[in-house]
Amino acid sequence: MALKQNSSAQATDDYEQALREYEAELAHYLEERIRPGLNSGAIRMLARSIARDIAAQEPPEVPDNGNAMTDRDAASAGQAPAPDIVADMRDFQAELGADWILRLSVCGHDRWLTAEKKDGSQHVEAPDPEALVNMVDAVNENVAR
Repeated sequence: MALKQNSSAQATDDYEQALREYEAELAHYLEERIRPGLNSGAIRMLARSIARDIAAQEPPEVPDNGNAMTDRDAASAGQAPAPDIVADMRDFQAELGADWILRLSVCGHDRWLTAEKKDGSQHVEAPDPEALVNMVDAVNENVAR
C-alpha cells in the first residue's frame, strides 16, 4: 500500500513539474510572438494564430489510473481541427475595409499578403498582417488628403 502511495505521489510531482515547464514554454512563446504597437487588425490575426499554435501543442498528461479520457482523446484519430483560413481572411479583410481585396500567397516556405483596391488603383504586399494594415492605413490616409 505504501509503495502505491509513493508512486502516486511521484507521478503527481512529475506531472506538476511537467506542467510548470509547459507553462514556462508557453509564456516564452507568447513573449516572442507578441510585440508592442500592434493595431486591432493585426492583434486579431495574431491571437488566432497563437491560439492554433497553442492548441496544437500537447500539455503534460494528468496521471490517472488509466481509465480517464481527456477531450483530446475523444477527437477523431488524434487530429487537430483544421484552421478556418477563410473565416480568418474574411475578418481581416473586414478590418481593411470593403473596398480592399485581400489575398494570401504561399510559395514553398515563403508567404505574403496582398491587398488591392477593388478598382485596381492601389496594390500593396507585406509579409505579415501588421505590416499590411500599416500600408493600407497609409494608402487610405494619402487618398483622403
